[in-house]
Amino acid sequence: QELKEEQEKSERDEELQTHTGEKPFLCNLCGKGFSQKGHLTIHTRTHTGERPFSCKICEKGFIEKGLLTDHMSVHTGERPFLCKVCGKDFRLKADLRRHTMTHTGGKPFPCKICGKSFSRKSSLTVHVRTHVAEKPFSCEICGKGFCAKAFLNLHMRVHTGDRPFSCVICGKTYTQKSHLSVHLRTHTGDRPFSCTLCGKSFQYKLSLMEHMTIHTGERPFLCKVCGKRFREKCHLTVHMRIHTDSHSGCLCCLVFLLLRKISKK
Repeated sequence: QELKEEQEKSERDEELQTHTGEKPFLCNLCGKGFSQKGHLTIHTRTHTGERPFSCKICEKGFIEKGLLTDHMSVHTGERPFLCKVCGKDFRLKADLRRHTMTHTGGKPFPCKICGKSFSRKSSLTVHVRTHVAEKPFSCEICGKGFCAKAFLNLHMRVHTGDRPFSCVICGKTYTQKSHLSVHLRTHTGDRPFSCTLCGKSFQYKLSLMEHMTIHTGERPFLCKVCGKRFREKCHLTVHMRIHTDSHSGCLCCLVFLLLRKISKK
């Protein structure tokens, strides 16, 4: 009876520590603190490599039972977590939670340097590295560094030639799924980016951003030689030929070049 009471008291104390922020259980290897002994036990396995929970289908091991439970849905195809807003389903509860923020606009993790906010703490961590130039993930082949492991994984395809994403219509392959998604719009005619002022739609977000300068009057592309500004980068590129005398028949540039030469006489 005394042993049971002592165990219940210990559980109450650990539960209380999650609210007080106290972390009395320290990892002997890295010094990280935890509010519950069970959390320390799981964490220690990241150092020792111990994975006591194994999948009976593919034999993949996990450091805790919950991760094994999540993994099993890979084999069963089960997607039990449903978005109440749009009906999209997810394999993991964490994925649903992140997705829900796309509807609510919730971004609770702000960058202290530039103020940009993120829906995930891990995304903020990666972003902060862009300010401090920290690149902890390096390519073993060429030495190039990256701020996130996912970026390194994508980069490795440059060396391996792996292009796992194929267009089912024309067979063209891509290194990234996002590149394939953009390419598919050339077949479907999908134009998901619409101007809120005039309703014109575009296949690419960049095209919409360039279009918006028509309404705002913004001319973000500056000629460093004469100071003239342009609405689109391609216009600046054409303009630069007047400074190199490589105008290639552009009437506007020829006129500008002629006037400049006359003014110098």
